[in-house]
Amino acid sequence: MIPYQIRSVQLLNLVRDIKNGNLITNAYFQRNLVWRELHKKDLIKTILDGYPFPLIFISKGEIDVNEMVSTSCVVDGQQRTNAIVSFVNNDFSVGNRYFRDFNEQEKSEFFKYEIPVCELDIKNTDPRVLDIFQRINRTSDSLTAIEKKASEYGSSYFMLVCQFLCEQIEIDDSEMDGEDFKLDPNIPKEFLVWARNNKLEFIAFQELMTDKRIFSIRDISRKINLQYTLNMVSTYLGGFYNRNDKVDEYLETYLEDFEFKDRVTTNFNRVARFYLDLNLDKKSIWFNKANMFSLFVALLKVDNLESLDKTELCLKLNGFNNEPAYENGYRIAAKEGTNNLKERKIRNDIIMESILNSQEE
Repeated sequence: MIPYQIRSVQLLNLVRDIKNGNLITNAYFQRNLVWRELHKKDLIKTILDGYPFPLIFISKGEIDVNEMVSTSCVVDGQQRTNAIVSFVNNDFSVGNRYFRDFNEQEKSEFFKYEIPVCELDIKNTDPRVLDIFQRINRTSDSLTAIEKKASEYGSSYFMLVCQFLCEQIEIDDSEMDGEDFKLDPNIPKEFLVWARNNKLEFIAFQELMTDKRIFSIRDISRKINLQYTLNMVSTYLGGFYNRNDKVDEYLETYLEDFEFKDRVTTNFNRVARFYLDLNLDKKSIWFNKANMFSLFVALLKVDNLESLDKTELCLKLNGFNNEPAYENGYRIAAKEGTNNLKERKIRNDIIMESILNSQEE
């Protein structure tokens, strides 16, 4: 049994610990921030009205006896703690008033609000912390399939490479030494070394997979770009398949090592740089997720990519939605059943025959 205690913590102490770095809100097992401003405002109104809200779960961590401090992690309650700190930092207003507009008495009352906290007496790196997080969120409809998969296969080498490819995890040189609860302690040390030494090889693909014309901020926060990255890498390795079928296979196959990581990162970065340098129209159909997937995978198959005339290819791609090939098959395959095997193959065949092959002739 995990020792724990439930107690009330003043909001002031919670904010202070977060600002001082003694309470980590974005630990490795946490999902990305998904709350919109509306949700944040509702929470602040709850506090201002003096109403209670659900428990925040915290792992107490270890005590540094030399520094006489302890570092704790938020296990459940990240969205709420982030909303509170954002309001105190004047990032948004409630009732047309920012926190800076409150008088001293109002600020004092706000900081005195008592927050219910369940303190788990275990280390932040204890595997049971992740298990608790998953159990708390298991019945929540707000977690998407890819968020659950990213949590379940968090230490799979294949997942780690794909997460790093699309910038869902960031690794700084400073994170190689000492404890950093933002990184999963189960990540192999050799992967961290490889990622640090090769991070420049990811820049173009990261830029493409965080391009707001393709993936919105909310898409990225819900790891939609990770789902596409997993499927793009899986398709590159094993050809087309239905929906996400091969992703699970590769997550299991490359659980402890991913022997193709260097080839994947080199080729994906090369194609991504080519894609971005095409300078497509801002409203181009090729910034649609399904179309981007298909064009990118098709470009991976071109042996002499640099020999293609970018200007001519850009003109052809920008005008493709006016071509007979678009109306005679591609348009429907890009709108209905976009992740099905049949539709993926239709889009690929048309791109290869109508666009890329004509460039190579």
